[in-house]
Amino acid sequence: MFCRRSRLRELIKCLLRLEITGKSAYLMVMSTRIKLLFFPTLLIFFLSSFSLFAQSPPADQAAELVGDLRDSMYLQDIDDDALYRKYRIILADLGELNINEREMMFWEAQSVYYLARGYQALDTVDEVLAQDEDLRKGKFKKLQKSYSRLDDIIALYEDSMALAGEYLSGGRDARGVRLYAESLSQLSTLKTLGFLMANGTKITPLAEEAVELDPDEVKAHMLLASRYVYSPGIWGGNPDKGIAMLEDIAAMDGLDREDEHNIAIGIGFAHTMAERWDEAVPFFRRALNVYPGNVYAAAMLRLSEAGGS
Repeated sequence: MFCRRSRLRELIKCLLRLEITGKSAYLMVMSTRIKLLFFPTLLIFFLSSFSLFAQSPPADQAAELVGDLRDSMYLQDIDDDALYRKYRIILADLGELNINEREMMFWEAQSVYYLARGYQALDTVDEVLAQDEDLRKGKFKKLQKSYSRLDDIIALYEDSMALAGEYLSGGRDARGVRLYAESLSQLSTLKTLGFLMANGTKITPLAEEAVELDPDEVKAHMLLASRYVYSPGIWGGNPDKGIAMLEDIAAMDGLDREDEHNIAIGIGFAHTMAERWDEAVPFFRRALNVYPGNVYAAAMLRLSEAGGS
């Protein structure tokens, strides 16, 4: 993560603040020598960090901050409480950037979305495997019982969707429409059947709008492919079509770490939906290489290596 100027200043002040009490001339001389020894190095460090900070556009800095939260969510290297603390720190750091209110709204919406995903992620391989059959059959009511913080998760996705909606009120763009659709997609499986029936059909048109606004919006393409990958056949699932779409996405420019992980997970899962367990194995391994420690990828790898049993 990039260094922020105010914190660098405080760090340097602390490092250079040598208490001279007058107990001995020796201490005073040594203190001066230490200052002379370290000051050039610290000054170079400060100036180089300041230069890097100044050269990085605020939008890139925001993306890096939120990307750090995203990576912690996928790596599952911290618990929910620590993830929440990181989220609060990142919101504060975003507030220090020179970005306008609308831009801030987007990154806040994206941060809330990742926090919700973190809360939703199951903590153990056994929990994932216990949930797997219900996921494949689209038994969302049973899936909801797997989440100990269901109300919190729903509230966070609603907050993300509301922020994305407010962001879009200032003009529709691909990333805003995509993020709104992602939150709506998650809520459709977490709330009532009535909510799913009323809103589930809105997700594909929103993803298509995002792609029309920007054909390079990778995550909107992912949303379109997920319909065929994760849905049971009775709801329009088509593993081979999903794989073909994901392979096209994999050839796009501008993939980030999350995209690479989700493409691998998606192709692997589509193979399992088609009962091609052996073919799924290398994709789940690839997903784990991208995010070591990801519990879902580890669980699907174990299941695939066991031939689905």
